[in-house]
Amino acid sequence: MEVFEVMENNDNINEQTQTVYEGNPADVEIVGNAVLYSILAYIGILWIIGLVVEPEKNTAFVKNHVNNGLVLFIANIVMGIILAIPFLGWIVGGIGYVAILVFAIMGIVAACKKKFFTIPLIGNKFQIIK
Repeated sequence: MEVFEVMENNDNINEQTQTVYEGNPADVEIVGNAVLYSILAYIGILWIIGLVVEPEKNTAFVKNHVNNGLVLFIANIVMGIILAIPFLGWIVGGIGYVAILVFAIMGIVAACKKKFFTIPLIGNKFQIIK
């Protein structure tokens, strides 16, 4: 069983306290700036923000999207290297960049809908941030 970090909002004193949640990640309540940091994770190197900002960096939701953003960032670097190869590299690199853009848009939409997301094709193979 995995443990997920959740923020609970106390209406009486308007403060946020951290508790640990055990169970399905779909049941995790998302509060604060977690959605913002999850969206930023898909924009270039801005995935670093989700790694350093407290307390959202400890939530499973942000970790999921930061991991996806990091995987896409690494894929972007790899496509840049492939693009340096004449002719065949230009074709593969161009298709790769389009795929990265599509996956980033899919991730941003999932983050806006407050849903967990796994990148198709490569997302299950690379779990960098746990």
